[in-house]
Amino acid sequence: MTKLRIAVIGAGAFGRQHVARIAASADCTLAGVADPAPAAQALAAEHGVPWRAAAEDLLDAVKPDGVIVATPNALHVPVALACAARKLPMLVEKPIAESVDGAARIVAAADQAGVPV
Repeated sequence: MTKLRIAVIGAGAFGRQHVARIAASADCTLAGVADPAPAAQALAAEHGVPWRAAAEDLLDAVKPDGVIVATPNALHVPVALACAARKLPMLVEKPIAESVDGAARIVAAADQAGVPV
């Protein structure tokens, strides 16, 4: 069975928890980490995966099977829209957006791309 390659965008407390769970999974493998913080670069190096400061750069470089969006809440919408534009299934940490309009934009983009969110 081929493992799902999951990228993690945002390497704060929640992102690090997702990285640890992916690393421990028999079904998934960590495809890469995106976060501008130096600690994120170190986390990626620790797991032997690519790191990029910008989400879009990582998504284009590693072409993952799915994405976990664990950025600060204000960045959920642009990152989720970048995932949808690349037809990547995503898990977006809660709250999905800071506004109903932002959440609706994510849902509409995911629906149009035909990917789960």
